Amino acid sequence: MFNIKDYLEEINCPYCKENSYKVIKNSDYSKIKNLADLFKIYRSSADDILFDQMVKCKNCNFQYLNPRIKSEIIYDSYQTNTDETHLNQDKCRIKTFKKSIKKIINILNIRSFSNYNFLDIGSASGAFLKSVKDFGFNEKGYEPSKWMVEYGKKNYNVNLNQGSIKEVDETIKYDFISFWDVLEHVTDLGETLNKVKKISKKNTILILNVPNIDSIACKLMGFKWPFYLNVHLYYFNNASIKKILKKYNFELINSFPHFQYLELGYLCFRAKKYLKLFLIIEKIISIFKMTKLPIPYNLGQTTFIFQKNDE
Repeated sequence: MFNIKDYLEEINCPYCKENSYKVIKNSDYSKIKNLADLFKIYRSSADDILFDQMVKCKNCNFQYLNPRIKSEIIYDSYQTNTDETHLNQDKCRIKTFKKSIKKIINILNIRSFSNYNFLDIGSASGAFLKSVKDFGFNEKGYEPSKWMVEYGKKNYNVNLNQGSIKEVDETIKYDFISFWDVLEHVTDLGETLNKVKKISKKNTILILNVPNIDSIACKLMGFKWPFYLNVHLYYFNNASIKKILKKYNFELINSFPHFQYLELGYLCFRAKKYLKLFLIIEKIISIFKMTKLPIPYNLGQTTFIFQKNDE
């Protein structure tokens, strides 16, 4: 007999470690009938509406899921993930990443790239690694999904490895480290950021792209905001991400809204779950053969640029 409680774990606040919280959203497991349903949730293009309990720490105000699905189930699901839908948007993702990298290069006033080692965590099919490689950086990435890793190595010829940040050699230090829509997924936030600190040089640049609960889109849409998802274990805002990273000696030096390019048909496909109006729009754009049109959008995704500060 399937009992969801057998697959849940309680955690303390990922930032301050206290266990006193206010419930923001109650859990609803009515659609989870078996273990297979859980494994289906954790895929690259996951869009399952939040059903775990969401809480806010009474001590530090950090927002996170608690209780949540056990960490081993989440990671095992990522490892076995196969997601053709995600791959179909790689051309748009590469376009997005190249625009973001160019912006970051200008902010940091970088003129030469070949001497910099760039580590990306949660690389999926390797679209970001291809983008930084094309600029001339020495790229390396880690991705849990074996299927995604094989695809990225074959199609983009990038240095992509199967695994998580746990597999990164601590004796090698990186000039740049990035998490694009990944930090909200990691099962142990403290362990992840402590490892980042260990593999960083004195002035390493850390790039974090996360959904921002301070955004206008989040405030207007409430719990219909598309980034309130079961695969997102933590919910950051400007204050919390600065406070958390300061604990690991990283100072914020810049931030900007992240405009993601995706095909119009794909955007409608995902948006219709939240607003029925997109069912009509989906049909219209199909008639006019506009489904492949790349469209930039932002619903609160924010890129934060941090720099290591050991002084």
